[in-house]
Amino acid sequence: MTVFKILIIDDEELICNALQLVIQEESDMEVVGIGNNGVDALKLLETVLPDLILMDVRMPKMNGIECTKKIKERYPEMLILILTTYNEESFIIDGLAHGANGYLLKGTNFSQLIETIRSTLNGKYILPAEVAIKLSQFLLNTKTAAARNLHKLPLSLIELYALTKREQDILLLLGNRLSVREIANELYISEGTVKNYLTTVYGKLNVSNRYEAINVISGK
Repeated sequence: MTVFKILIIDDEELICNALQLVIQEESDMEVVGIGNNGVDALKLLETVLPDLILMDVRMPKMNGIECTKKIKERYPEMLILILTTYNEESFIIDGLAHGANGYLLKGTNFSQLIETIRSTLNGKYILPAEVAIKLSQFLLNTKTAAARNLHKLPLSLIELYALTKREQDILLLLGNRLSVREIANELYISEGTVKNYLTTVYGKLNVSNRYEAINVISGK
């Protein structure tokens, strides 16, 4: 009988222990290693090659998306299931881009956990309904953003005010009359971060508010 080797990478000890207990109950599965971050994962892969990796997203030292990217570069056929929560659209997109083989929601019941692992081992791509909804929302927002017909800032303006890429992004969205909250949602950053960027941008443009900044963009 084939016994599938599973590697668990998560910085929460309780989750690691729970996953290990459930997986070890299956006669055709065994946990061959546990790591707390992406750095641990890469070190473990130097001594053991699992059939599937359960990969958390938010971890210290190296997050799960960056680790997935590095693993897929070295082991393109490695199966990786991303452990995620409902509100991580950007991580879902990045995981897709870097070759994740599916997503497992934290809090999934034990039987569904094993079913998801087996389906992935059998070559199926797993996208839970909650994750699919988040992905759909992201794609819809992207389509909406495209419909705004966002234009590039003039190169002369970028060079004159030494605008960084992120500052350019925020200034463009500001020019399309998006609120601070909408800009934060669009760029997947906090409202506080947007406000900090705007303070810097206003200083560079020598303006005091969004309306004056928009006038600078439009050449008024």
